[in-house]
This record gives sequence, C-alpha cells and structure tokens, in this order.
Amino acid sequence: MNESKGKWSPPYNIGLLPFVFGPLSQPRNGADLPDFLPFSIDIDPKTGTMTQMSNAHVSHALESAYRMGSHISGMMDDSGIGKEYADDFIRFLKSILAKDRFDGLRILEIGCGTGYLLYLLKNLGAEVIGIEPGRHGQEGSIRYGVPVVQDFFPSSEIRGYYDLIILYDVIEHIEEPISFLQEAAKLLNPGGRIALSVPDCQPYMQSGDISLLLHEHWNYYTQKTLRTTILQALEGDVRIFNSSYGGALYALATIGSARKMPPNTDLAARLLEAQRFCSLIQVNINKVASVLEAALQKDETVGIYVPGRAINTLSILQNKMKLPKLRFFDDNPYLYRKYYPGFPYPIESKNDLFEKPANTVLVFSKSFGDQIKTALSRELPNLDIMVWDEIFGGGKTN
Repeated sequence: MNESKGKWSPPYNIGLLPFVFGPLSQPRNGADLPDFLPFSIDIDPKTGTMTQMSNAHVSHALESAYRMGSHISGMMDDSGIGKEYADDFIRFLKSILAKDRFDGLRILEIGCGTGYLLYLLKNLGAEVIGIEPGRHGQEGSIRYGVPVVQDFFPSSEIRGYYDLIILYDVIEHIEEPISFLQEAAKLLNPGGRIALSVPDCQPYMQSGDISLLLHEHWNYYTQKTLRTTILQALEGDVRIFNSSYGGALYALATIGSARKMPPNTDLAARLLEAQRFCSLIQVNINKVASVLEAALQKDETVGIYVPGRAINTLSILQNKMKLPKLRFFDDNPYLYRKYYPGFPYPIESKNDLFEKPANTVLVFSKSFGDQIKTALSRELPNLDIMVWDEIFGGGKTN
C-alpha cells in the first residue's frame, strides 16, 4: 500500500490468488494455465470503479480459459442454482419491460454461456441469437435449440440490429467496459435497450471479503459506479435495481441522443471505500490465521465448508504459515470430488462429513451459514462449527 500524507494511493498488491475457471478433476489447471496469478487492486479514475490492475499474464490466461470454456459454478442452466438465476432475470425483464411475452422482439445475448436464457426468451416469443467464445455455448446451442456464434464480441458474424441486448454477468469481465458498451449499442434498433446484470460488490467491500476477488473480474461494481459507467458509455438513461436472487445489480439502459453528464464520481470517496476494503482484508485474514494456528497446535483437522469462498484466504496464508490438515466440503453436487487449483483436497459432500467428521468446520458462506450450521448440528451435535460472523466477528455468537 502506497501512502502519502495518510492517504492511500492504488494499486494495492493482494498477492498470488488461485486462477479459477471451473471445477477440476485434479488439483491443477493443466493446459498450460497457471494455478496462481498475482492480483492487484486499482481504481478507474473515470468512473471510480474498483478494478483489478491490468496484467498481461492474467489477460493471456483468461483468453485461453474463455476459448476452452470457463465454467464457474452458477452459470445459467436448466437445474439448480443456474435455473434460479435465469428465472429471476426473466422476472426482471417481464417487470421492467411490462411484458409477459416477448413476441416480435429481436434479442442478442453477448456472453450467453450455455444459451439457457435465450431458450427461455425464445419460448416467450422472442427471436434470439447469442455469442459465446467457449465451447459450452455450442453444446448449449444443440441442447436448447438456439443459435450461438462461437466468438468474442464484437464479431463480424453478428449482423443486423436488435431491440434488446442482454449482458448478463459480462461487463465485470471486460477491461474496457465503456468502449464495450458503446460497441454493443451500435447494434441497437432505434429505441432499443440494453439489459445487464453484474455482481453487487458493495456488501463484500464493506465486510472485507476477499472471496470477492476473481481473476475473471476486472471490475467490481456498486450501484454508484455501475450507474456512472453506463451513463458515460451510453449518454442516455439507466435504471438500476437489486436482484431478488443471487446478490446482483440489474440495469436497463437506453441510448441518449445528446450528451448527458454523468454524476460526479466522487473519486475521493471511492478511494476511501477501496482503502477500507484492503485494510479489512488483512484483518480478516489474520482472524482466519488464528483459528487455523490453534487447530495446527492441537493437530486437529479443519473442514472448510463452501471452499470457493475460502481459497483466496488460504492461498495467502499457505505462503505465510503451515496450515493444519484441511478438508473441503460443499453441497453442490456439480463440485463433488472436484478440486480447486493448487489445493490437494477433493471436495466432499455433507454425507462424507457425517460419516467421518472433522474436528472443526469453518463455514465460509455469509448468506447461508446459519442454515448450513443448523443442518450439520442436527446430525453432529458435538461438532465445533464456526459460521461467518463467528470467524470474522471475533468469537462465537450466542
């Protein structure tokens, strides 16, 4: 952290974090992809958005991963959490567009993943097409019967004009989101709109949650910085909403005919937010280190529940201290017996924990921690379980 007269100046070097692009059948990425890459936090001076500092090694690894088909858990699909994401976004579109069906609308989805959202929109009457660089887009095209171009956007294979362009969890992946949005807007019919979704990073920043950071994400939006970014790009109007599911921000934007000045970015306040986030990261890492050190001294095994939320912390700690014996657990069957890069712990199920308990379980889920603890305690009443607030709040709660 660079300091001058008590004020923080980015970038701030976090250290080496796991390069995650999907569940692995072994504890290494392979395919010439690194298991760990550096991560530094920066601020976009145009919008005040907290960003990942540009890094050529990260950019190269991401391009390779996208072509292979990055497939992080949570992608839209016809079952489980992926279906919940899709259904919630469809509800948003119906509400904001005041339509129960989309007959006659030409819709383009950029970064369409498996094409499942396009499938739902097609069933509601829309004429749809998607673009996705990963091979899972082509697999989804066959599975759901929707056209998907395998390419990065912009692409010469995307022709014509559209009434609605969807960017679901896309612009956080883009190094230059303003120019990207402007390229997308060129394909809109008169009166056309852009609907988008991004993760809402405000709660993570306020709590110092390092699991927020992911090499795939160049931008970390709050309502204020998302609004500024869209207005600077499109010079029109934008409405922003909190999702009903999954902790996202939804936005609907129109293109302006005359330049509208975006709201003040209040860069000093945005810098202060990032400074506080970086300070809290170190505080939280130290708290986890204390818990793991105590387990190490007792030669106890620590179970990590929802390990995807813990691997950034563990990545930093394993370079600073000897870790105790660890086991990874998750309720998502998609992750069962899979690995995260650089960690030799196959992901186990809840039943595996019941059959062979760990000494302590740390639950790294702020939203569902209490539910997980209740389910585990019902079967293992003597199991030592610590949820999010107990780990980072300085002790166990009543």
